[in-house]
Amino acid sequence: MILGVTGLIGSGKSIVARTFEEEGAVLIDCDAIGREVVESDPTLQYRLVLEFGASILTAKKLIDRPALGRLAFSSPENTDKLNAIVHPPILAELDRRMVEVRRKKQNAVVDAALLIYWGYHKKVDVTILVTATVRNRFARLRAAGLTDAEITQRTKSQLSLSHLKRHSDIILTNNADRRSVQVKAVKLYRRLIGGERG
Repeated sequence: MILGVTGLIGSGKSIVARTFEEEGAVLIDCDAIGREVVESDPTLQYRLVLEFGASILTAKKLIDRPALGRLAFSSPENTDKLNAIVHPPILAELDRRMVEVRRKKQNAVVDAALLIYWGYHKKVDVTILVTATVRNRFARLRAAGLTDAEITQRTKSQLSLSHLKRHSDIILTNNADRRSVQVKAVKLYRRLIGGERG
């Protein structure tokens, strides 16, 4: 079974996905895939610099992800430009990994903020939406070093919560501490997988 986990930025979806991994699922982390495809492809890096300028490079001429993020999410136009460059290789790798886990008949979890935006809720077996109040999301993201303006910009780049809810099979609320949502995630995983491991 392949589970898809999504949610607005700061909702805690990755905690849920990692808990599923601890329960035996193969983790397909789309943020990690994004990092890998950019770091391993000089042509992709060149296109990003061409589009967003040399300010997105570190002193060692590597992509500075926070700097790229600030620019890419500063306007809908810039977000579209970033997506046009990085989404095709990310989706190609995601497809490859999905085929692999299906072939091996493994249980897996796809951790992707853009799962529904990409239409991947139609390709996984169950779509789980992790939600949290605006107050909790902002508090978590401030603690991670984002400003309120950056949080607002990144939230606007995602689909609306109502749209996400319409296309999700299960909604998991995460308004307490980390341990609480982990306990919920373990119960949910075991119910969905039926006690099966790996």
